[in-house]
Amino acid sequence: ATFKTFLGVFDSVDDASQTVSGIISAGVIPAALEMMDQLITAAVEEAYHFGFPLDAGAVLIIELDGLADGVEEQGQLVETICRAHGAREIRAAKNDSERAAIWKSRKRAFGAVGRISPNYLTQDGVVPRSQVPEIMRFIVATSKKYNLRIPNVFHAGDGNIHPLILFDERKPDEVKRALQAGEAILNKCVEMGGSVSGEHGIGVEKIDFMERQFAKADLEAMQMLRQAFDPDKRCNPHKMFPGSKRCSEFAP
Repeated sequence: ATFKTFLGVFDSVDDASQTVSGIISAGVIPAALEMMDQLITAAVEEAYHFGFPLDAGAVLIIELDGLADGVEEQGQLVETICRAHGAREIRAAKNDSERAAIWKSRKRAFGAVGRISPNYLTQDGVVPRSQVPEIMRFIVATSKKYNLRIPNVFHAGDGNIHPLILFDERKPDEVKRALQAGEAILNKCVEMGGSVSGEHGIGVEKIDFMERQFAKADLEAMQMLRQAFDPDKRCNPHKMFPGSKRCSEFAP
């Protein structure tokens, strides 16, 4: 297989989000389609000095794979779509080492956030891919409403968002606002026909969202399936389903 990796540079998150929708609408299925906004790229650049433009509103990492001829043709289409949606620059990785450097920067982005905030709360809601521009606008509005910075680095190609709500745990009011902002974003994901988790799972934190996302009959069917495979409830007990005990209930 052949790989072709692009870095698209945009003046705004909205332009980058519209590009994501445009790529998917064109029938292109990238091997990876990742977005990082300005706050994230600044932190990553300070840490790894890849050469990200610090004044860009967002960057997209777009990777195609497959047979050489097909990848080349798709690559031309992707470039056309990027430019049609306002990309000011499109860089193609010239070799394997440059491609590796791009991915190193992306994969270490979460760690780099420690340079700009003492704490962060991350969510992993999902929206239909066509709704990526709308959820990104909502996150911007939520950031303003709760007066907290919310940078974004996420799997734009499958609508799996990762807003990082920045706060300082030494300030109780910031902790409260961070939790409220996270809840608002996940509620919006459900409202848009998405899910409250794409990767990280429900665990204990998101139990209350299960009744907002699923009907009673759906939850009962899930419990029946669990009963068939785990009748003694030994596998991850007290998680996921409404009615499960919270951690505080086990305190002596």
